[in-house]
Amino acid sequence: MDDFKKRPDENERQYIWRIGQMVDAGRIENWEAASSIINSECRDDDSDYKVSCAYRKPYQNAKGYYEDVFSRMVNDEYARQLAEEKDELFKIKRQVFDQRREYNKLLISDARSDHLTDCLIEAANKLNDDRPLGFDKAISPLSDSENDAVLVFSDWHYGMTTDNIWNTYNTEICKDRVKQLVYKAKKYIIQNKVQTLYVVLLGDAVHGSIHTGCRVASEEDTCDEFMNVSEIIAEALSELSTVVDYIKVYSTYGNHARTIQNKNDSVYSDNMEKIVPWWLRQRLQYNPDIEIIDSEYKEFIRMNVKGHNIVCVHGDLDRFKDLGATVNTLFTKKFGETIDFTISGDKHHLEEFEQFGIESILVRSLCGSDEYANNHRLYSSAGQSLLIFNEEDGRVCTYNIKLK
Repeated sequence: MDDFKKRPDENERQYIWRIGQMVDAGRIENWEAASSIINSECRDDDSDYKVSCAYRKPYQNAKGYYEDVFSRMVNDEYARQLAEEKDELFKIKRQVFDQRREYNKLLISDARSDHLTDCLIEAANKLNDDRPLGFDKAISPLSDSENDAVLVFSDWHYGMTTDNIWNTYNTEICKDRVKQLVYKAKKYIIQNKVQTLYVVLLGDAVHGSIHTGCRVASEEDTCDEFMNVSEIIAEALSELSTVVDYIKVYSTYGNHARTIQNKNDSVYSDNMEKIVPWWLRQRLQYNPDIEIIDSEYKEFIRMNVKGHNIVCVHGDLDRFKDLGATVNTLFTKKFGETIDFTISGDKHHLEEFEQFGIESILVRSLCGSDEYANNHRLYSSAGQSLLIFNEEDGRVCTYNIKLK
């Protein structure tokens, strides 16, 4: 009878399981006898006694589950199947982990971008109070003018330093070259009686920190570079607005301001240079003659100047001589529009190419030849381009403005 007693280390379920096995083995006559034993061992008051089915049914359910599941585990085939399922579960877990990691990277990037944007807006608003930009017109309105113009700001690489046989560049020289550019552009704009000026920011306004060479050759931290170059652009636009009726500003982003240094891990559009238009919009909010236009086409800029369709890109993703045919195919298929001109930068030299009636224009860089160019004998003058358009002929002339 000692085998029927509840052991000190057993809970009630374990005890019922052991008694049930004794019933199955014939050591206890039936569940009526088993229920009497269980009640006497587990119940202090006979008013709490349970009938036999209250013990028999849970036992039979547990026994059936044991035979269907746990007893199979001694089977080699089941063990193999279980191992495979465990491996598959690990793969799924790893995939979820990797997806979460990538998503967190995007969230971190967005958080950094949002924080930087807020700081830039706050700083821009403070500058509006401390150093407001003037925009008094230097000429009379030109409502009867036939000409509009496109001025390209490309590859300034603000923050870069270089000193080679062909070129010296730093932040002060950058500022001086922008002053030269604005002065010369104003002169040509007045000569051609330009009514509306389209300013295109083609990217790589800052040198950034995408690789070690950039960090070594940079004078300022990336955030400081953004704030300073954005202010230089704002002041240049304000000055240019004095000689035209209206300015439309379009922008795209280059490859030097991506938030993740390794381009294989980077999402192309995840680029801090997209913050520049935020600064300009805040800084120039009181100038009614300047409009900052958000791009509808991701890294593409699409404009219509005097009835002629122009697509602008930074150029790092494109082979220059294929660019016209490529964007014309894309925009014809996607938007039903043919392209007349393309404008790109990134290559830091001057070049033009025409194919299928599409004129492709490659503009110089403001920074000029850097250490990489010098080491590979890829010399080119520093400069930017101003293109004059009319309705009849499209581009009637180009001023390739050299800067010292």
